[in-house]
Amino acid sequence: MTLRINKTDIEKKALYIRQENNIQTYGVKDIFSLVEQRGTHLIRYPFGKDTVLGFSTIFEGKEVIVSNSSEILSREIFTIAHELGHIVYDFEDENQDVKIDINIDEIDEDISEARAYYFASCFLMPETDLLEFIKYELEKKAENFNAVDIIRLQIEFQVSYAAAVKRLYDIKLINYNKKDELFNERDYNTSRALFKMINADEKLLEASNVIKVPSRYLEYVITNYENNHIPYSSLRNALALLGIDASIFKKKEDNKDAELNIDDIFEEYE
Repeated sequence: MTLRINKTDIEKKALYIRQENNIQTYGVKDIFSLVEQRGTHLIRYPFGKDTVLGFSTIFEGKEVIVSNSSEILSREIFTIAHELGHIVYDFEDENQDVKIDINIDEIDEDISEARAYYFASCFLMPETDLLEFIKYELEKKAENFNAVDIIRLQIEFQVSYAAAVKRLYDIKLINYNKKDELFNERDYNTSRALFKMINADEKLLEASNVIKVPSRYLEYVITNYENNHIPYSSLRNALALLGIDASIFKKKEDNKDAELNIDDIFEEYE
C-alpha cells in the first residue's frame, strides 16, 4: 500500500522552516542549535543503542523533542528532524500525546510516520540544494556516483549513507539498480573505510552519548534553590542528571535538607 501524503506541502513546509531559520548552507550544520533557537526544548540522553530513537510532545504548551544520543550522530540528527516533523504536523491541536519512534525507517502504513520521515528528508536534503551541490561541488551525474560520492553528500548534509541514497532515489536521480549498487558498495567497503579513503572526520559514524537539557532547566533549578524554593538535596539530584557537582552551588547554611522528589521539579518546570 502506498501512503498518500502531500509531498508538495511537506516540501514547502520544510523549505519555509529552513528560510525562517536563515539556513544559507546546503545542509543543516547544527540542528541542535536550530531546534533550540526556534523555541523547542531539546533533550539529548543516552538511552542505549537500539532502544528508542526519540520522541516528541507538547508539554504545557511547549514543544519538546527528546533524542537518543547513544545512536550514531547521523541517525540522531535525522531523528531530531523527524521529530520536528511530528511537531509541525501532529500537534497542531495541542494534544498532549507523545510520538515515540523506535524505528523511523519502517513507516509501514502510518501516515504520520511517513509524513515525518519525508519532512526530515526534505528539511535536511532539499531537492534544490541537493541538485546544486551535485552540479557545482561534485560535478558529476548521479547515475555515475560511487560510494565515495555518497560519503561527500553525507558529510555536507549531515545524514546517514542510507538516507542520502534513499533521497537520491526518491527524487528520481538514480534508479533502483543504482540504489542497490551503491548499498552493495557500502556494504563491501564499510562506511568507516570509505570515510578514511577521503580522510574525513568520522563523527557522523559515532555516538556522542551526551546528556543535554535546555539551559533554562539548569537556570530554573539553581534559581529555585537560591531563592529557598527547593532544598539542596533536590538541587543535587537535578544536577546529577547532567553530571554536575551541586556542591559548588551549596550555601553554607545548608547542611540539613528535607527531601523533595525530583518529579516535583519537572512538574513545576516551565
